[in-house]
Amino acid sequence: MLFVGMTSALVVRQGLDAAWRSIPMPPALWANTALLLASSLALELARKAGPARPRAFRRCVMGAFLLGLSFLAGQIVVWRQLAGTGIFLATNAHSSFFYTLTALHGLHLSGGLVALGWLARRVWTDAGAGWWFDVTAIYWHFMDGLWVYLLVLLFVLV
Repeated sequence: MLFVGMTSALVVRQGLDAAWRSIPMPPALWANTALLLASSLALELARKAGPARPRAFRRCVMGAFLLGLSFLAGQIVVWRQLAGTGIFLATNAHSSFFYTLTALHGLHLSGGLVALGWLARRVWTDAGAGWWFDVTAIYWHFMDGLWVYLLVLLFVLV
């Protein structure tokens, strides 16, 4: 609901501002997107490996976790690159929405990383994944889909 509300605010704000200026899409966002999608792929490979192949399962879960961490580090790089070009939170309305939405997504993704970390710990100590895997994977895939939605919202539709 938070992201629906933010989407509505962006659409309304853009419609009220005749001088709306979009910021350019930082190229590093493509690499970050690839990292996040690869992390979802790693979770699906873990699902395919399942309990029958515990080593592959563990590696894939850990890979998803590390790729997620890399995505968050990449977001910090993107923010620094934007700041280096003079684009800050308060530069204009579009940059404000970009920073706010990506920060909120990062915060939610951090929660997913906590769950992935917990899952990785459980499968590494042979405590089993059980329903933890399914719940974490659903949440993680939702975060990936949300990220793609945010990119389309921020750089295709505006």
